[in-house]
Amino acid sequence: MATKTNKIMAAVLVIALIVALGVFIFVNLPKQTTPPEGTTQQGTTILTITVNGHQTNYTLAQLESLESFTAKGGYRTNLPAIKGQGNYTGVRIQTFISTLSGVPNNYSIMVFSSDGSNRTFNHSTILGNVDTYDPENASDARPIGYGGLTMVLAYKYEGEYLNESKDGKLKIVFLDDQGSITSSGLWWKYVVAIQVISERIIT
Repeated sequence: MATKTNKIMAAVLVIALIVALGVFIFVNLPKQTTPPEGTTQQGTTILTITVNGHQTNYTLAQLESLESFTAKGGYRTNLPAIKGQGNYTGVRIQTFISTLSGVPNNYSIMVFSSDGSNRTFNHSTILGNVDTYDPENASDARPIGYGGLTMVLAYKYEGEYLNESKDGKLKIVFLDDQGSITSSGLWWKYVVAIQVISERIIT
């Protein structure tokens, strides 16, 4: 009887040791270093660029590592009203596109928002050839100028980062040194993706 009891106690002791060893190994295993989906070692992906089916993801830090551009701008709404006036910082679309490979000479871009909506900008618009309006008279729908703007993917407004609660982390804006006013339809908020396409497919 004593022998049987000893065997049971020995078996319990072995099981306890195995469990303790398993816990020790689990606790001391190296922690997972793979970032969660949608992130990289530099941070969370906030923009995806697609060219010829090839996708490239960018974090805010990676966008900031590109040549930055700061200038003024604002837009005219259909209310009518003048809004969004101030200094914006970001990356010129032309500068940004120049870092990519496989871009057609006469390209356009489709810009996608976080809600799935999108807008296509033709090559002329990307070059800044857009109408400007009277900054002092929102009621006047007649353009007072044309061209000379810079299309920018902005991540800062008045020195502060854009945020999800307002216009999203990235925003398409049109800027120059004078702070010219352009159409609100050109300013695209909550940007999360850009697809580079050939101009000839635009209808």
